Amino acid sequence: MTNYPLTIPTAEEAIAAAAERARRHVAKQALMSAGATLIPVPGVDMLVDVTVMVKMIDRINAEFCLTPQQIEKLPSTQKLIAYEAINWVGTTLAGKIVSSQLAIGLLKSVGVRMSAKQASRWMPIVGQTAAVAVGYSALRYLGLAHIKDCERIARQVQYLLSQK
Repeated sequence: MTNYPLTIPTAEEAIAAAAERARRHVAKQALMSAGATLIPVPGVDMLVDVTVMVKMIDRINAEFCLTPQQIEKLPSTQKLIAYEAINWVGTTLAGKIVSSQLAIGLLKSVGVRMSAKQASRWMPIVGQTAAVAVGYSALRYLGLAHIKDCERIARQVQYLLSQK
């Protein structure tokens, strides 16, 4: 079991380390999603994508101490600063419980890629290869975008703490 931070990382080294751990996790989860594309049962790949997405976002949040449970354990001043930084960045994923409905909405935001994945998987070999690539890149794109948001939140927390 991974030991997650007890406070939002604000030192550049800590932010970089959390981002690197999160990027490695995103790569693994994107590969899992891509592998599910090869299962010839309709709908299984989308079910895996949603499940992987929910767990991936929660893990990224945990790396940056941005799960609702972690934020609640922060001292009240830091808790307020954390929510202020989350609002400043404007992300809908940090500091919240990520539901399957929210994950489906995110996957729809890259819907063109996902539609191409669904359509291409039924074509022999070349289509399946394309579907695997699309599934991998869509989940990886969403994960890396969330990591960037979390890095921005951590830097905003760092800035707000320096102003107090």
